[in-house]
Amino acid sequence: MSQTPFTHTHSALIEKPFCSTPETAFGVTPTSSPIFTAWAIVGEVVPKIDDIEIDIRQIGSHLKYASGGMQTAAHKYGFTIMLNPFAITNLQYGAAVPNYSTPTGTPAESLSFLLQYKQSLGAAALTTHFVLFKGCKCNTLNISVSAEGLVEVTMEWICREIITPIATANAGLTTPTIPDFASITTAALSNVDSGAKPLTIGGTAYAVNNWNIQWNNNLIPDPYIGTGLIEALNVGEIEITGSFVTPVGQDLLLETAINAFPQTGVAAVFKYKAATMFANITGLKLVSDDAPWRRGPTETKKHTFNWNCTSAVLATS
Repeated sequence: MSQTPFTHTHSALIEKPFCSTPETAFGVTPTSSPIFTAWAIVGEVVPKIDDIEIDIRQIGSHLKYASGGMQTAAHKYGFTIMLNPFAITNLQYGAAVPNYSTPTGTPAESLSFLLQYKQSLGAAALTTHFVLFKGCKCNTLNISVSAEGLVEVTMEWICREIITPIATANAGLTTPTIPDFASITTAALSNVDSGAKPLTIGGTAYAVNNWNIQWNNNLIPDPYIGTGLIEALNVGEIEITGSFVTPVGQDLLLETAINAFPQTGVAAVFKYKAATMFANITGLKLVSDDAPWRRGPTETKKHTFNWNCTSAVLATS
């Protein structure tokens, strides 16, 4: 007889799209008729739970104090999701400037996420389980696109708590609205949506075959004595960086810019899809250039520029 006679769980047993709802207060999921919104198109969800342990020892012994060893001081929770987006709405939780007067849709707003899936409990039969991720805010957002590929987004989230999976109907929430997969029909953004020369720097358009932009919100978690959980989570100093690859030969404007001292920051725009998604960048400066000569020759010569900027926003134009 198998030592694991129960049916194992995998990603195809997820029953509903990974979805979220705004919280009534940090870490508080609304229980009465919450409306959850699907996050699409989600390719991966990776939860992370870490215990913070206190090592306790008694003089006169080689071993840790008592039978259990260390004592738990706190838990740290977070998760990462990979998306193939078709709109900017959900990405604004990582890219928008936090709005403390109207937090909705910005990094100032905390979310509860819901994952509904099937798993067994020691038997062949599968039952529906729910996991709630509470008090969630986006720490980093990375958007990349390469030639012959989809637009790929990675978002790292910090949260107050990830509850133990429960089998209670609708996660114990009263008449929640939970989206179905059938509600997601829009095509994911791909590199062909950008059109030719999608990157414009200082008014000049360039061909690129790799583009990357990252927002780091440097979230500040604040734990306090008594709970072992984060009690507040706020946006810190926002850093925006990126990189791109472009062939040598169009002009010498970029080479001139990176050699200038001091370098002047300029406006830049990357088009993902007209009327759908643009990255509008202020004060872009080139900070490094990797443009090697290969023996052989085995490849054409290209610049790999790294850059930073004053600010950047996602917009539909």
